Amino acid sequence: MITGPVRQITLRLPEPLYLQVRQLARKQRVSINKLAQEGLEAVARDALVREMRTAYDALAMNPEESEVETYLPAQREVVTYDPT
Repeated sequence: MITGPVRQITLRLPEPLYLQVRQLARKQRVSINKLAQEGLEAVARDALVREMRTAYDALAMNPEESEVETYLPAQREVVTYDPT
């Protein structure tokens, strides 16, 4: 269930993709809107994971300059994060 403000967008799809998405939505018994929302959430989540991985890799490149203990609470929060 969506909470908070909602924005409406227009999405243009090539006909073959639209037909695939429509068929998938019917098969899963969800709306095309729900499929699009779940897909975009996955893209955003994956981008965040990549960004965080890049940042952690950068920290690992200079361990002598990194005070690891300072970041343990933040790392714990990331590891235990549950988006559901």
